[in-house]
Amino acid sequence: MTHNARFVLPDAAPGFRRLAVLKAAGVIVGLIAMGLVAFSVSARLTAVDTSRLTPVTAPPAATASASPRPLADIGRMALNRVVTVETDRSNEEALGTGWLFDTHGDFVTNAHVIAGALTVRLTDRAAHTHVAVVLGTDVALDIAVLRSSDGFAGTPLPVETAPVTAVPVAVVDVASSRATGHDDITMASLSQTGQDVPLEPGEVPAGSNAPSVYHNMLALTGAKVYQGNSGGPVLDGAGRVVGILTLASPNEPSSYAIPIASVLGELTQLAAKTG
Repeated sequence: MTHNARFVLPDAAPGFRRLAVLKAAGVIVGLIAMGLVAFSVSARLTAVDTSRLTPVTAPPAATASASPRPLADIGRMALNRVVTVETDRSNEEALGTGWLFDTHGDFVTNAHVIAGALTVRLTDRAAHTHVAVVLGTDVALDIAVLRSSDGFAGTPLPVETAPVTAVPVAVVDVASSRATGHDDITMASLSQTGQDVPLEPGEVPAGSNAPSVYHNMLALTGAKVYQGNSGGPVLDGAGRVVGILTLASPNEPSSYAIPIASVLGELTQLAAKTG
């Protein structure tokens, strides 16, 4: 069954859901309730270790004859660095999306995708399966870093280290179509930053480390995304990751992403651990 936990925004917008998928007894069920977590990054993050990241070269200055690369092409070029995250739990399997973070075979996804996992696998675009280990998670930030045990060939996706300040801006969401059952690239507009999204009262389980509000989220509009998108990268016009897609409206073409600049230090720390 699908649990439709909802929260109410000040403008009475429809509720949102976290975007992992569960498979139980052969039936795909949606994960679950919308859950959004606040994060206090100022006390948690340290300087980014840029030696583990792919350097981002600024694009050349625009000329009259130059044209920006279409977002669809940017999304397609990223697909070989995006995987299906599959986790076995005690009585079900969860599916989400992950993306290559560094040259050590480390992938980023949402913490809720791998919550309660007994085993974790990464399936690439060529349908090759890689056993993975969880290097670390932060439930409060809803982020996790997984390492492919046999390594992973490929250039990591470049990451935008500066916060997004100018909106709206056109972006492309990249997902595992194996997890979503829908298209693997979706064009959208990053329309707002710094959004706070509260959970419905009573939605946070007793004893959970997850707060009742996600803070500082990026709001995406103009395209519907689906369960299974959780953990997927949101790319700007230069192909840089600006956010981690985390939740979406079940009815409206709107979703939210964790801003990558706010969690980059934490991700780098998690990736530095030995799996």
